[in-house]
Amino acid sequence: MGYYDVNYDRLVWQLLPVRLRKVVTYAWLKVLVAPVKYMQGLFLAFRRGNLYKLQHNGQVCYLEAVLNDSFDPIARRIYISDPPYVDPKYIYRENELKPLPVYRISEALPVYIYASSELFTESTAFIVNVPSAVSFDPARMKALIDLYKLVGRIYTINVF
Repeated sequence: MGYYDVNYDRLVWQLLPVRLRKVVTYAWLKVLVAPVKYMQGLFLAFRRGNLYKLQHNGQVCYLEAVLNDSFDPIARRIYISDPPYVDPKYIYRENELKPLPVYRISEALPVYIYASSELFTESTAFIVNVPSAVSFDPARMKALIDLYKLVGRIYTINVF
């Protein structure tokens, strides 16, 4: 039993003097305490929600747990993966003396040169993979991810 678990019906009964412990008096005091019990229920729900938020953060395992708790609590099929990494190729000037091997068409070894927007470092930081069998509200999922992810991280939601 914690600090906030108070049984108000029992407390009213215990604080009521013995000579006043009648059914009508006890019922009247229970009615007077009903708003306090209602506020206690709201407070305990708010406290549970805040404790849950404090126990989870932007780490992948916790973010997966939050998403699975919210959208797929039974099968827990939502997972987070890294985007495919593209190894950048650089072109150097002649005076830098760092050659880039260029292949002939007959050698069939092409060198791909990517724009900076296509590289891993400036695109998405992680991908949230959601099975198509899971029904979810995209706006609610984005709000949950934005709440827990690190600031500045870009993500995509992939439905497979």
